[in-house]
Amino acid sequence: MVATWNPAAASSYYLRGAEYYLGTVEPAGRWYAPAGDFGLVDGAEVERAAFERLYAGLGVDGKALLRQGGRTDRVPAFDITFSAPRSVALVWAFAGPELKTAIEAAQERAARSALRVVEREAIWARRGKGGLTLEPVALSAGLFQHGESRPAEHKDGRIFGDPNLHTHAVVLNLATRADGSVGAIHSKILRDWKMAAGAQYHAALAHEVEALGFVLDRLDYNGVFEIAGVEDALIRYFSARRREIEDELAEHQTTSRSAAALASAITRATREAKSETGPRSREDIWAEAAAAQGVVVETFAENLRRQGRQPELERGERLLAERLVALPRELTETRSVFERRDLFRAVSAALVGTGLPAERASGEVERLLQDGAVVEIGRDSIGLPRHSTAEMVAIERQVVEIARDLASDTRKGVDQTALIVRCKEAGLSLEQQDAALAAAGSQAVAIIEGAPGSGKTTTLAPIVSAYRGAGYRVLGAASAWRIARMLQNDLGIEARATASWIEKVKRGHKILDQNTVLIVDEAGLLSSRDMHAILSEVQQAQAKLILVGDRGQLQAIGAGPGLDLVSRSVAAARVETIVRQHDAWARDAVRDFGAGEAGRALDAFAERGLLVEVRGARAAITAIVDRWEAGQDADPTASTLLLARTNAQVGAISREVRSRLKDRGLIRGLEIEIAGVTPSGHASQIMLAAGDHIRFLVRNDELGVVNGSTGTVTKVMEQPERDAPDGRRVRIEAVTGGRLVTFDPAAFADETGRVRLGWGYASSIYGSQGLTVDRTLVLADPALDRHDIYVAASRARIETMLVVDTAAIDRHLLADRPLDRQTSDAGPTALERRAWLAGRLSRSNVKLSTVAVIETDREQTKSRTPTASRRRELDHEL
Repeated sequence: MVATWNPAAASSYYLRGAEYYLGTVEPAGRWYAPAGDFGLVDGAEVERAAFERLYAGLGVDGKALLRQGGRTDRVPAFDITFSAPRSVALVWAFAGPELKTAIEAAQERAARSALRVVEREAIWARRGKGGLTLEPVALSAGLFQHGESRPAEHKDGRIFGDPNLHTHAVVLNLATRADGSVGAIHSKILRDWKMAAGAQYHAALAHEVEALGFVLDRLDYNGVFEIAGVEDALIRYFSARRREIEDELAEHQTTSRSAAALASAITRATREAKSETGPRSREDIWAEAAAAQGVVVETFAENLRRQGRQPELERGERLLAERLVALPRELTETRSVFERRDLFRAVSAALVGTGLPAERASGEVERLLQDGAVVEIGRDSIGLPRHSTAEMVAIERQVVEIARDLASDTRKGVDQTALIVRCKEAGLSLEQQDAALAAAGSQAVAIIEGAPGSGKTTTLAPIVSAYRGAGYRVLGAASAWRIARMLQNDLGIEARATASWIEKVKRGHKILDQNTVLIVDEAGLLSSRDMHAILSEVQQAQAKLILVGDRGQLQAIGAGPGLDLVSRSVAAARVETIVRQHDAWARDAVRDFGAGEAGRALDAFAERGLLVEVRGARAAITAIVDRWEAGQDADPTASTLLLARTNAQVGAISREVRSRLKDRGLIRGLEIEIAGVTPSGHASQIMLAAGDHIRFLVRNDELGVVNGSTGTVTKVMEQPERDAPDGRRVRIEAVTGGRLVTFDPAAFADETGRVRLGWGYASSIYGSQGLTVDRTLVLADPALDRHDIYVAASRARIETMLVVDTAAIDRHLLADRPLDRQTSDAGPTALERRAWLAGRLSRSNVKLSTVAVIETDREQTKSRTPTASRRRELDHEL
């Protein structure tokens, strides 16, 4: 389910916009207007004159219904498109008249079900000064059912529009308020609910499809499903338009799941006019193409049905109950605070495949709230509810409380005078010295926080020495094994990945005691749950804890900002002066990125020729590898990081680097293909030969490698072996950490048989936090935010270069224009691109804690206007 959002165009556009929805090929539109606003009749046919008039915001007298207040950029409507799974569209396309009509009715009922949720939850009009007061209003929309995609070339060379059953819900951007005046809809709330609306639509359509006798399978995110028996190969063939978009996304080295905004932009920016009907019907074209794929069209749909089959409701109830029990934990896997729309989305998606009606969603949402499985913890700035779970509220409160208790435990300090001497001997600045003194004070918990490259690890050295001198055992932890190993080497202490320490504690191992100091590096990446586990163990063992991190860099991996919670009870010692970058301008640019002043930082990079703008993802990859190759030729000893946001982008860069190395003869000999997996768990095919730089993605004590260890392949050996799955045995010889190791790739296979090995040529930005190198080359993806660019731009001592794909930026900019101006004929200017990119890179996505929301809500309670809290009371007025 996707939604398109467009500002108003010239007056002539309205006719063209109306023509798209009111075309003669598709059935007549129907009004969704249960409240009868503007005299509309729910379910009645959409008349051209009324649609065009309301689309333009005009009353029956031809006068504007809305006071513009001098604005000329009114958005006339919002197009929310509900698209059936492709298997449903194929069954519809090849069904007989009776079944086809039934599926069309099911599609309409599913769209209406989603709109009922949207109307109840997300349709508000602004009132008062600044539009800060919200009033619930009715939703009015024209529903236009269409049955095909725009023409695209298929793998057999045929060009036609695929079966694509979808409904455009053109939501009018106006509604009558309680006093009879007309107001515009709060567009952001409506936009934010589109995923929940999509899940409700999928739940409703799934129920309808099952009632028609079909079985569902391939259940996926947000309730997406397919009909059992419709093969993936057929779905792929009849998804040529989707494949075009996916190919475009591949050029941008991403996927539609990970970049929904870009996918939507590409869809709209590459939109072609629909084909004319022509002498042959689309049904004939589809049938001919399907027959060529081996489909018996006449019996295709009916053979998939199980006539008289009724959903097993008892089984469905059990399945739903199991999913709802797991749902609160799933909602707080990556965040501790979520919105009502997130809850509704998850409940609706849980209904898919149960055979139960989608209307159950609202009741189940309320039941989760009434039972306390999900709790409302406060309201946002406009009065809409925020939620969490009782577990998360308890965990985050306990983190604050334990931190407060540890801060009042004053038995863990070292001699301050002696520490000052150690700091001076280590060459620490006064700022670093003050931080060291604070961290080694008497409190049982301390925080050292500061900018990337400010020497936080350097500050730790005299602290470690002082505690050791006082008879303490010092241990280290970090978010990744690779960073833990660096901590171990730099400070001469035992160090492990934080998750490894936590797992050992869970298994009953006694790690800490009253004579232990635990230093946790990159503590800003700790979730609330992980921080709770660490603090609880430190408190129980009466140990000392020093947290080192930066809340401005990448956010916590899991739910909740652990370091932020501790900082509520413990004052952080800050180290702000950046020392990593050799040039003053580069240090200033890093600070600007961290402060959300990306425009100023980008200008600084551009002035020095370090902001490289190219057109197309392929050109961006080439530019990065060109610069890397030139740097290697100039100074082979310099350490260089090639950084990108996604693992797909990292893979694309790695393939280009490897190709260059192979051309130079640096990768040679026997080459094998391995079914690998990315750090995020996605399948990935990699080739390995002598000379390849590899990264181990899992710990292996026998070889002495951890997740993140790198090495260079020196030899690939292959020999026949009868017992091997494919009749051969592969052995790889590599140098890692100065040692020569030999291993079978199968030793690194996961439970699915995918080998946990990857190329070591490039890295994700996430995997780079904590690293320091000479040079960095960054693919500055428009999807980066302030935290991403802050980390990426701060890794290098000598030089950082940012490479930008201007075509990707243009697609976003063009997609925000009116539909009649979404062409590249008069594309964005360089200044527009720079300003837009600066805005994206300045966005902050700091994770909220339940503690912060509860405190803020308490402060705002007296001044808040009753908006969402009155929603249910006012429902009957709609």
